[in-house]
Amino acid sequence: MKVVASDIDGTLALKGGNLKPLTKAGLNRLHEEGVLFGLASGRPIDHVVLDSPKQWGLDFDLDFAIGMNGGELYDAKTGKLEKYYLLPSEEIRKILTFLKPFDINAIIYVNAYEEIRCLRIDDFMKDSMKRNHSHVTTGDIDYLAEFPTGKIEVQFKEKELEGILKAIEENRSDAWSYVQTFHFGPQYTFEFQDPHVNKGVALKEYARKYDIDLSDVMAFGDQKNDIGLLDAAGFGVCLLNGADESKAVSQAITEYDVEHDGVGHWLYDHYFKD
Repeated sequence: MKVVASDIDGTLALKGGNLKPLTKAGLNRLHEEGVLFGLASGRPIDHVVLDSPKQWGLDFDLDFAIGMNGGELYDAKTGKLEKYYLLPSEEIRKILTFLKPFDINAIIYVNAYEEIRCLRIDDFMKDSMKRNHSHVTTGDIDYLAEFPTGKIEVQFKEKELEGILKAIEENRSDAWSYVQTFHFGPQYTFEFQDPHVNKGVALKEYARKYDIDLSDVMAFGDQKNDIGLLDAAGFGVCLLNGADESKAVSQAITEYDVEHDGVGHWLYDHYFKD
């Protein structure tokens, strides 16, 4: 393989967590063998994503990064950040309006983690602010819909799931799509974006820029927002703890979950030759 792209949360590590020993060793070995490595996240690209290797104690910097579920591509070689398919203000307003009856928190990234707008400060936001050192302000739907954005991140508890799914179906539009990006215990995250956006779009663009055949690309992921990434790569690997839909488009599934060093075990058991 010439390129490896990987999701972060639920794939390389638990949300906000560190790499397990085998995963850390495996990523370092990939880079030593000349494989280009990039992260593919639902997060916006900023210093939090770009500094991840340093925070994890890896021996290298990222070669590229995919953010906003494929709406952003950072190329370390050129230092440029490209953005694709922003969601218009009108669509942000429509989505938040039909979700208004539910107990949700909606989050808009105005300038990555440097400037975030949300409906309220709750425990989830407090944890995010602590981890990402974000500047967060609160406001109503009009405040959140002031500017086009890469995505709307919607946080809610399981008791709201059925009602939210019904509201989404009743208000379906060709102007947006949604995907579940996080589920742990009662906590859910849905993300709404332009329907053209997925992590595979940005991965294909990176490969095109450097004339890399997608058959020489391997990807790791777990949730439904990784389907485009896993499907675009020549070889997709889904974590044991991943969504069934993600497993269905992958060529392999790890024998261990993210809490038990799934990526690291898979690399040493199936990829490296010794």
